[in-house]
Amino acid sequence: MKRHFKSQIAYNNWANERVLESLEDQQVTEPKILEIYGHMVSSQIIWLLRIKGLPTSPFPLWENYNKVELRSMTEESSRNWINYLEEHKFDTFEEMISYVNSKEITYESTIREIVSHMLLHSAYHRGQIAVLLRERGLVPPVTDHIAYSRL
Repeated sequence: MKRHFKSQIAYNNWANERVLESLEDQQVTEPKILEIYGHMVSSQIIWLLRIKGLPTSPFPLWENYNKVELRSMTEESSRNWINYLEEHKFDTFEEMISYVNSKEITYESTIREIVSHMLLHSAYHRGQIAVLLRERGLVPPVTDHIAYSRL
């Protein structure tokens, strides 16, 4: 499982980087697009903090961050997720953790469930961004897993 998640996180980081580069290169300033990207990245940071039992991120989930902030958040998330997986001592990720969500409700989930959710959540929002870019006559980057696996 650890090898699988390391591979999936590497793909997720690659896909996020491609989207952010596309937003930068095409000089996207559309608040909704930047808000969705910011939500995606801030949630990645928040989920890792929850797993680690640390206070939640100072980054609000729905905020219009500028591209400099998005770049910093993306790099932080990528680096921290890679480090977490490298340091994680178990292979199964079945450890149960308790956390409080953004509505102050306490839940318990396995780390496997959380990592899987975070990865799927990110893919979902990258798809939303792709649609919004196309609607504005812009070109979304290719972020398909198969494209990443061919590198």
